[in-house]
Amino acid sequence: MLIILVVFAVIVSLLAEFFYGYVQDLQDAGWVRPSVREHYTIVRATGNVAFKPIKDSERQMNEAFKVASDRPW
Repeated sequence: MLIILVVFAVIVSLLAEFFYGYVQDLQDAGWVRPSVREHYTIVRATGNVAFKPIKDSERQMNEAFKVASDRPW
């Protein structure tokens, strides 16, 4: 009987801990949401201003280096 009570207590404890973690995650997400909305609003307000993808920037730099290295000294 004691073993059954200990197993039951462990299971209830694990369930309570999972529930507590779930509630904490929801509360953390609640704190994050306003800043995410603010960021989205700022991005929308800036319009079509966008950063170039890294690959495009690398290609442009590679072309600039090729031109610079092909020039005679």
